[in-house]
Amino acid sequence: MDNNISVDITPDKSLIQKLGLVGYRTVQAIAELLDNSMDARLENQEEKIFVKLDFKEKRIVVRDDGHGMDKHDLKNALIIAKGTKLDESLGHFGIGLKSACSALGKTFAIRTSKIGSDKEYQIEYDEDAWLSDKTLDWKNFQISERTLSSDENWQGTIIIIGDLKVPLYPMQVTKFKENFGLRYAPYLQQRQASIQINTVICTPHLQDIEEGSKTSVELQLSDGVVVTGYVALLKKRSIQGHYGINLFKNGRLIKPFAKFGFPAHPETAKIIGELNLDHVPVNFHKSEFIEESNEYREILRLFVSSVALKKIRSLAKSKGSAVASVKSVFEYFEGKSKPQYLERNVRANLTQELLNGTEPFGIKLGRDFVHMAIKSMKDTPLYTVHATGSKKTITINSDDNSFKFVKNPLFLIGMIASEVRLLSENPGFERFVQERNLELKKFLESWSEKNDQKSTARDREIQVPDITNYKLADELVDLHEFLKENCGSRFQFTALSTLAPYLHNLRGKVVYTLHTTPSKGEYVADLLSKEFGDHFAIVSKPNRDSLTTLLKMPNVDRVIAIREYSVVKGSTIAIPDKAFVDLVVETHTRNIPLDDTDLKRILQTMKRQNLLDLEELKRYGNFMKKSSQLERLLEVVG
Repeated sequence: MDNNISVDITPDKSLIQKLGLVGYRTVQAIAELLDNSMDARLENQEEKIFVKLDFKEKRIVVRDDGHGMDKHDLKNALIIAKGTKLDESLGHFGIGLKSACSALGKTFAIRTSKIGSDKEYQIEYDEDAWLSDKTLDWKNFQISERTLSSDENWQGTIIIIGDLKVPLYPMQVTKFKENFGLRYAPYLQQRQASIQINTVICTPHLQDIEEGSKTSVELQLSDGVVVTGYVALLKKRSIQGHYGINLFKNGRLIKPFAKFGFPAHPETAKIIGELNLDHVPVNFHKSEFIEESNEYREILRLFVSSVALKKIRSLAKSKGSAVASVKSVFEYFEGKSKPQYLERNVRANLTQELLNGTEPFGIKLGRDFVHMAIKSMKDTPLYTVHATGSKKTITINSDDNSFKFVKNPLFLIGMIASEVRLLSENPGFERFVQERNLELKKFLESWSEKNDQKSTARDREIQVPDITNYKLADELVDLHEFLKENCGSRFQFTALSTLAPYLHNLRGKVVYTLHTTPSKGEYVADLLSKEFGDHFAIVSKPNRDSLTTLLKMPNVDRVIAIREYSVVKGSTIAIPDKAFVDLVVETHTRNIPLDDTDLKRILQTMKRQNLLDLEELKRYGNFMKKSSQLERLLEVVG
């Protein structure tokens, strides 16, 4: 006769710690917390979510103004695998909150207050204390309760993660903005939520698609569920694999740029689209759909055979680049690919797309297995060969001058592929090839010396202008030197950055202007925030409203506004004429705390000190289309 024995299978206390070891990337772990905030949205109200990467205190804070939790909700949120949410919610597994917090840091605190309640609840978790203190266990986890006064009343949830297990660095702000802008694009675009990371606002990632190419997708499944989405063509072929179908679940991106229903290939590298797989199961990381599920398989089958996908694939092929792939050339010499038409002339931008967009690949040529890669390597010849037994690594230098002297890069790629195949059968040929490549490199460098001299002159650092009575504002000097040493992009301080000393009535608020090149504004802002964030509010491309809001903050009196221009020429500090015209532009198009009276005072002072060339001033004014404002100012000062 069998005896039944009851046993206690309460999880070991290390479970919370071990949940954090499931392989989250930092951005994934924070996204888990954002998912919970998204699920806490109030109906017909834009939820505000704030993420603070605190580089000084080494902590991460996530705050929202959603519906919040009472003590029962908070208790359930702490119970591992307690799936209290609906299946259609983003956080219904009951694992994400604990695993994400544990992955990010050894301590975390949660404060929350439910809408319509005057109670605030808080828990604190310390990994070391939890594991070492035998008096702490699953049955006596402490939740503190506090009654709020009418002045303190709030709603939402705040999570503070400390003693971090992950590194923090300024460039993460830009990376997270891009990731969340893609991941939560539907929420952001429909204004269901806003996400701010430090001083940066996340914007929905919108694809730049060809006009008239967008086609709706509607798939009727066997159980009556309808899957919707669209397919379209990108205006430019992606060279980094950023094409394919973005797969969403309940408005949250699960799989970006999935090659869903078609292979990765140059002919499909313009296809973009979205599908909403709301009823398809995902893993608890929410990074992948369960591809073995019946739901996923049925959608894939229907999508492959859909009229919309067939149409867009045909359109992509007809509009595809005439340039074949590098891999297809090597496959031809392997005997696995048919010859394609070799264009006589390929535009320079397509050449760069082809070289920079080729991912490493392996292939068997002759007797050898060859690992192929194309890299930017300024001081090496056209290609190098490294052999280990029967395996060879071939690295092609995309910067080699040879590519500038041929009209189609595939001509050189074909030459390399043929030589690599011959190397396998003629081992003595390798030394000859290496020496030939070095000789060719020397020849092209010496015969293109004139072009190199021009390039050197163009790239040489331009000195800061030495003009009497004119200099950068004193409090910007250290910041300027920091950028010279650490910034790889062109930049220029202008407007009040140099003209503040000529105005004594600044009303306590100063907006310094820093110009940089396109797409580099947030990079420069991240670079400066770490070193100078305690002294300046540093913002990239602020509009009138955001700048006005910033200037109204009582603790903000020094702002650095970083603006992007197509070209940033000349010194890192603008000459007086340009600085004044830039200030006129800022005053008339941005809500900085200056007016025409202030401009007149600055103009009069600069004229007395012979800092302005009126003809240059007018020329800059015409170029910036501010000649009418300048004319009025010049009339006043004579």
